[in-house]
Amino acid sequence: MSQAKASKKSLILIVLVVLLLVGACFGTVTIYAKKQLNKPKFVMPEQPPVKSVTELPKDKAGICSYVNGLYAAAVSADDVEGSFNTGVNLDEDIKAQINETDLSLLNYIRGGASGKIAEFYPSASNVLMTEAEDFPVLEISPESVTEFTASQGHTDEEGNVSDDAYYFITLTVDPASIDTSALTESDVFDKIEDTLSPAARLGNVQITAESKTVDIKIDRATDRILTVDTATVYTVSADAAFTQAYKALASDGSVAFTMPYKTNEHIGFSYYGAVFTEPAMAVKKDDMKALPASVTVNSEATKDDFKLTFTPSDKEAVSIDEDGVMTVNVNGEKTVTVKMTLEYDGHTYTDDLTVYITEKEVSTDG
Repeated sequence: MSQAKASKKSLILIVLVVLLLVGACFGTVTIYAKKQLNKPKFVMPEQPPVKSVTELPKDKAGICSYVNGLYAAAVSADDVEGSFNTGVNLDEDIKAQINETDLSLLNYIRGGASGKIAEFYPSASNVLMTEAEDFPVLEISPESVTEFTASQGHTDEEGNVSDDAYYFITLTVDPASIDTSALTESDVFDKIEDTLSPAARLGNVQITAESKTVDIKIDRATDRILTVDTATVYTVSADAAFTQAYKALASDGSVAFTMPYKTNEHIGFSYYGAVFTEPAMAVKKDDMKALPASVTVNSEATKDDFKLTFTPSDKEAVSIDEDGVMTVNVNGEKTVTVKMTLEYDGHTYTDDLTVYITEKEVSTDG
């Protein structure tokens, strides 16, 4: 056999061996891929829908009674913190039958004062209700409400519902029911006048309410009011007598004007307690995962002020440390219930989490 023929035969053998190796590898990968694709997946059992403590009332009297009752319960509780503040919007220009120079001066004075007015309203941040002073009162009568909307969650134009864990209620209040004299005589307007005094003195102040809406958010599973947002629009009319330093071109130094005055009051409540943010989770042997626990106590509390425990229904299947990190110790298909207990300030709060231990593949988002 010639040397050329021998080399050619060797080359053919090498090619055949490579093809066989590639084929074997491809076959192994295919078998592995098929096994992975056919591997049984764990499907999280469907959780029962969260039930509302109270069904939404259908009429104004029922809605007002429901909201007033939840608000009263929140402000009288000994394990609830509240916050409130008021914002003021004076972005729209003043209107007055005066020349352009006077009007510019008046709007200049308004612009300088508008950023300070919100500071005159009382506010509070994370104050325990039993220690709160001058917390806003909410008492809405059916007679003062012209219309309302109430829904579970928000529904978009395509019919998709979001935030269905909450009730959302909007009340439109008759502006004629608003006592504006109390606002005129309040400390807020005294302070406004003090702020303006270097530039102008106000006289014949009259305030007319134009509109008022109240938006309420309620956790329907616990029947707790979470937030109250009130938007009110007023028209303020008054005479402004400019001081010598700011006196404009009006011969008597005084102009009558009207001004839109908008307030936005926000009230929020924080409830002490311990809850699992998810109703269930799926895990495998040797997994170490932090439990989806949310604990709310006073922001100044330390670990010595409360006791938090996690108790599994099967202590051999899972173990949980004091920080809520769970280790899975067994194989197989098993369901364990974990009870979380918080003891704080004379109260005991509990919640349950279902843990599914599985050998099947657990799908993850992302």
